[in-house]
Amino acid sequence: MSIRRVALAIFYTKDKKILLQNRENMSKFGEKWGFFGGRIEEGETPEEALKREIKEELTYDLRDFRFIGKAFAEVIPNHFVEAYIFLSPLDDKQKYFEQKEGSGMKLFTIEEAENLKMMPGIDKEILKVIKANLK
Repeated sequence: MSIRRVALAIFYTKDKKILLQNRENMSKFGEKWGFFGGRIEEGETPEEALKREIKEELTYDLRDFRFIGKAFAEVIPNHFVEAYIFLSPLDDKQKYFEQKEGSGMKLFTIEEAENLKMMPGIDKEILKVIKANLK
């Protein structure tokens, strides 16, 4: 059994839409859409990993974020993901993003996101945590 720990930034608008990354050109499990962020390296805190990943993926220095919870699920047999989930208001940040990973980004309502092709198991659990915190 393996467990991959990840830190994810959920960028959201005032009208509760979330920004997702088009992952078609980098999909690991057949997903088309996913969240920004990635693996927590040995010795890193989730917050440190989040800042590093957002810098790598969007060339953006993330400062305004808050932890909202964790999700845990099996994505393929004997391979689990533990996700540390952080909310960050989008405001006008997006104009500063220079996307380095993925092939685009788009805003979705949580209900729209629930119907997208995302990473099996874990992304639906992540969406539940987001939904509970973006009321």
